[in-house]
Parts: sequence; structure tokens; C-alpha cells
Amino acid sequence: MSSFIYDSIGFTEATVADGYYDPVPPLFTSSNTVTNEHRANDMSIGSAITSYVGSGGDTDTLRFDLGTEKSANVIALYFSASETAEMELSAGSSATDMTAVKSTMTSNFSAGWNVVTFGSTSNQYWFLRAGGTVDNLTEVIIGTKYDFDVNFDLNNKIGEKFGTDIITSYGGQEYANKRHAPKTTWSWNWSYMLASHKTALDGLNSSVQDWKKFIYYDDSNYHYVRMTKPMDFTEVAPSVYSTSVSLQEQLA
Repeated sequence: MSSFIYDSIGFTEATVADGYYDPVPPLFTSSNTVTNEHRANDMSIGSAITSYVGSGGDTDTLRFDLGTEKSANVIALYFSASETAEMELSAGSSATDMTAVKSTMTSNFSAGWNVVTFGSTSNQYWFLRAGGTVDNLTEVIIGTKYDFDVNFDLNNKIGEKFGTDIITSYGGQEYANKRHAPKTTWSWNWSYMLASHKTALDGLNSSVQDWKKFIYYDDSNYHYVRMTKPMDFTEVAPSVYSTSVSLQEQLA
């Protein structure tokens, strides 16, 4: 089933602190052992968090402070290469309470996006604990996984946006400068949506707008994307709506 995985809780704006997990009792204690922890939610899959180690009882942990309680049901982790360390996601209403474990994620993460769902919960503080040396984690998204209510219409489009500048000389010769690899684009229509479907897409629309990157799963592969224009909803019949979606791949 196709889906969107996106930051619905202001995770991109969350304050990141590093520390370690003290198992008795299970508490978060601040420290300065992890480096480049800001890379966890900087909307870039190009650079990894470093010195992120879990060994023995006290294991490195990242704490994300949302400012207020927000509800989430999914975590997505991007690894630049395969990873063998386990990880654990916890949540709490205090800055130190790690008792509410939401997901224990086993080792052998594959390169790319790894998506894990859990029961929807509302908390201000989210903790991501390393269960071994984590070398390749470059991005984290905590938020909402929305599975499409219905598939989009036929006649959808998949294309490429080239990252090439073409310069023409006075003599008519053309020179090309390739700045980056092509970016895949997607566009489609939903011509018949019930109110619940519209509400779900409205949540995505207002959360990511045109600046937050998120994940589009096409039922086979995960794609890191940005919405290139807002979804506008047209009521085509009583409580029945239509809209169009335009996405562009993000390379890093």
C-alpha cells in the first residue's frame, strides 16, 4: 500500500540534546558524548551523526524536545550504509523519563530508509537510544504514517528534472554543466475523495507545506521528496473532493 511518512509534530524544529541512558532507573542524563547530533533532524541525508555509541549499561541517547505534547505513530531512519546496531525509541512527559518504550528496533538496518510504526502516542520528549556503535545514521523523522485510502487516478505522471545548465556561445556552440543528478518528479490526481481522505491530506498539506522534506512510499520503494505546490481541494459533490499532488525527489 502506498503511503506518506512525514513530520506532523514539528520534529524538524525540535531541540536536540545528547546524553546517555541510565538503566536504573531508566533515565536520560545529559552529556556531550555524541557529536553532530543536529544532523538527526536537519532535513539532509548527506551527513551522519558521529560518536553515537551504545555499549554496556550507559548508552548514548538523543533527546528531542517538541516544546509541547504531540502525537506520532512512526519513526523513519535513514542510513547511508547498512547498520548492525540495535536502536530503541522511547517517549516521556519529562526531560529524563525513558520508561515508555515505543519501539525496539532490531539490528541489520538496510541502506536507505527504514520505517517502523508503533501505537499512536502523545509526548513532549522523544528519546532515541543506540544499542551499539551507530556510524551511518544521517536523518530521523518522527511523525505520521498515512496509508492512502484509495489509489490515485490513472494518467499519473513520472518524470525527470535535469540538473544541467546549458550555455550557448556567440558561435552557436552549446556547453553543458551538470550540477547534480536528475531528480524524479511525480504528479497525480485524486478526483474522488471522501471527507476522511481530505482530512488526512490536509494534515500533510499543513505540516510539510512546500519546505519540509518527507517520504513517499510507492508500494515498492521509499523516496525522499518535497511537495512543489500546495494541494487545493475542490468539492465536486456533497462531502466529496478532488485534488492534485506534485512531488520532487530530494537528493540529500
